Amino acid sequence: MSMTCYPRAVGPRSPRTQSGLSLVVTLVMLVAITMLGVAAIGGTVMQEKIAGNTRDLNLAFQAAEAGLRDAEVDISRNITANSPFTSTCNQGLCTPPSTWSTPNSTPLWKQINWGAGAARTYGAHTGAAALSPDLATAPLYVIEKLSTQQPGPGDAMGIGIAPNSGAGTYYRTTVYATGGRADTRVVAQSIFLKH
Repeated sequence: MSMTCYPRAVGPRSPRTQSGLSLVVTLVMLVAITMLGVAAIGGTVMQEKIAGNTRDLNLAFQAAEAGLRDAEVDISRNITANSPFTSTCNQGLCTPPSTWSTPNSTPLWKQINWGAGAARTYGAHTGAAALSPDLATAPLYVIEKLSTQQPGPGDAMGIGIAPNSGAGTYYRTTVYATGGRADTRVVAQSIFLKH
C-alpha cells in the first residue's frame, strides 16, 4: 500500500491565537527612546543657558573692572580739594553715609538710585572709548571722599612698603555694571589714594 502525502495548506492563524506582545514591547521601547531624547535635549538646553549666563556675568565683571580704572583716571585728572562732595551725590561725588546729617551704615551702593543721574558714566569725564556694544548699558560709578592721609612714617598700608612721601586723600569708587542683559549686574569697589 502506498501512501501519498499531500502538503497541508497553511493558512493564517486564527485571531484568537495572536497575543500582540510584540506590539506592546515595540510601543514601550518607542516611549523609552522618546523620553531619552527629550531628556538629552533638555540637558543640552540647560547647558547652553549656563554657558550664556556665565559669559554674561563675565562681561559684566569686565565692564565693572573697566569702570574702576576709569574712575581712578577721573580722580587723577579731575577731582580737586574744591570738588563738591555731597550726601546727595551730585554729579556722582558723594560723602560716605556715615558722615551724613543722619548717619547710617548701609553701603552707599545700596542707597543710590543708579538710574536717576546721581552717578558718573564711563568715559564721560575721561574721554575713554566706549566699551563693547554687547553691554546693556555703560558702567556707572560714584566717588566717595573718605579721609586725608598726612605725610610721614607709620602710614604705610602694608609690611615692607615704604612710608608715604606726601599727603593724599583716599577715595572709594563704586561701579555698577551690567552684562549683555540689564538684569546681569556687578557692583565693584576700590579705594584709591591721590597724592
